[in-house]
Amino acid sequence: MCLAYLVDIFEQLNKLNLQMQGRNTNIIKFVDALGAFMSKLENWKRKVNTKIVAMFEKLTSILDICGEDKMLSQFAKNEILQHLTAPKNEFSRYFPELGDDEFDLVRNPFKLPVERVPDDCQDEFLELKTDSEARDMFDEKSITEFWPLMCESYPKVSGIAICALRPFVSTYLCESGFSTLLQIKTKQRSRLDVENDLRYALSSTSPNISEFVKAKQSQFLSFDES
Repeated sequence: MCLAYLVDIFEQLNKLNLQMQGRNTNIIKFVDALGAFMSKLENWKRKVNTKIVAMFEKLTSILDICGEDKMLSQFAKNEILQHLTAPKNEFSRYFPELGDDEFDLVRNPFKLPVERVPDDCQDEFLELKTDSEARDMFDEKSITEFWPLMCESYPKVSGIAICALRPFVSTYLCESGFSTLLQIKTKQRSRLDVENDLRYALSSTSPNISEFVKAKQSQFLSFDES
């Protein structure tokens, strides 16, 4: 029973981990994913307290096999409740300031009251809020694409948003870079200068190979017939 529960909870943790990875993740997605998981923990604790474990598939299947009619023993119930409390406490300790009020401007400036914007940006914010072209662009693009496009027209407001989006939320890019490096610079190629190769492998821009080739001079071999 304990093993089945651990399989279920680690599966949930793996899902959370995957939500926080990727090239296009940002602090907004991070806070939303972590906030949702902490809410799930509270809901799971509430259900387990009433001996409902339908959200844990492996544990439910074990209880069905054992013929316990999906009812946990008091010991197992207390163990699970204690275990569900631990990650919530750890997340609260690691991320003590996960309030999302500061990100409301980044999420949707067109629904934010002007009073919640700094005084020196309010006039510019009102111009942005009534800009129908900017609103259409916001609906079409992601926030990481939208705000850089607003830098020229609304520098103060977009500056606040970009500062909020700028931090790295995980080590994914660093770890993926090391993985790529290990694939390129193997034991058999230990003296290889990988700077250009690594830049090419990690860049999201496709290189123009034909232009590179034109810039290089072809080397011809001459053979002495004698």
